[in-house]
Amino acid sequence: MTYVCLDSSILLKLLTWEDGSEAAAELLERIVEAGQMVILPAFAWAEVGSVLRKKARKKEIAFAEAEEAWRMFCQLKIISYLESEKIAGLSWEIAGQENLPTLYDAAYLAVAESVAQDRGGCELWTADERMVNALSGRKKYVKLLKRQDLYEKN
Repeated sequence: MTYVCLDSSILLKLLTWEDGSEAAAELLERIVEAGQMVILPAFAWAEVGSVLRKKARKKEIAFAEAEEAWRMFCQLKIISYLESEKIAGLSWEIAGQENLPTLYDAAYLAVAESVAQDRGGCELWTADERMVNALSGRKKYVKLLKRQDLYEKN
């Protein structure tokens, strides 16, 4: 089984309608067709749920829409969570090396690196252009979600 890591920016584009949602849906379709598993840091469910609730409170989406998106997320059978002391330590290390302000982005990077090391390869897809720019190409496994990037050979 091969794995791909999707950060919360991608997951939220899958669950709510926003700029980039179509590209995120195409990416998920490609993952499913390839028989890949999505692997996430153990806290990802809380991050996704928190953003959905925040969007509902700000009236960006209806509360019923947030609830339905949450149910859909919880029913995704291709998601696996990774938690370990190794991920926590590697997240701290990566945040320092890459000068990242929080451990959230670093944790997704740590999951992708750990899975790649233990299981052979793992891309991390994000819609966070700021993070990709901050990495300045140093993490070749990080892919920015843009429709044309879905069809480039990696």
